[in-house]
Amino acid sequence: MRHKIFVFVTALGLLLPLGRAFALAELRPEKVHTADTKKTETYIRDGLFIGGDKAIDEVWIKDIRRAANPRYERVVIDLEGNMRGEPAAIQRPPYFQVAVSPDEKRLTFTIWGKPKFSFDPKKILAAFKKSVAVQNVSLLPRLEDESWTFVLEMKGGYPIEVFELSNPVRIIVDVRTGLKK
Repeated sequence: MRHKIFVFVTALGLLLPLGRAFALAELRPEKVHTADTKKTETYIRDGLFIGGDKAIDEVWIKDIRRAANPRYERVVIDLEGNMRGEPAAIQRPPYFQVAVSPDEKRLTFTIWGKPKFSFDPKKILAAFKKSVAVQNVSLLPRLEDESWTFVLEMKGGYPIEVFELSNPVRIIVDVRTGLKK
């Protein structure tokens, strides 16, 4: 029972700042950015990226991985559609939001589309231990059927760029490590 309370309190503690990030972005439209369909070298330090297709209502999150690059660290969320329990082709990710909060040194990801999981959490946590930008990964419990949230606690207030790619469908976040705040 103590473990469940700890998980709930931890999740609540991580989600409360998320509400502030969304409220800030909601009050200031210039802080809301639409994820492109290609890399544009447009990095932001503070705000909210939105993207994906709201019509996609069943998705599998296959993996969350990272790759190092001399200019940035790339975070990739691999996705696959689902129809009646079977893999199905989708052209875009489901609707998603990525909130960047430099003051809290945090990236908060929320993915809609009734996400299901086919990744190995231990593999993800191990991969991010090698990160120069990410201090901790919090794969939060799913609190709603419609969406799932996870958090990357950062080592600094890095600017990010978010875009989506297809064939295969994935969400890309490039963390500009060379411009640490």
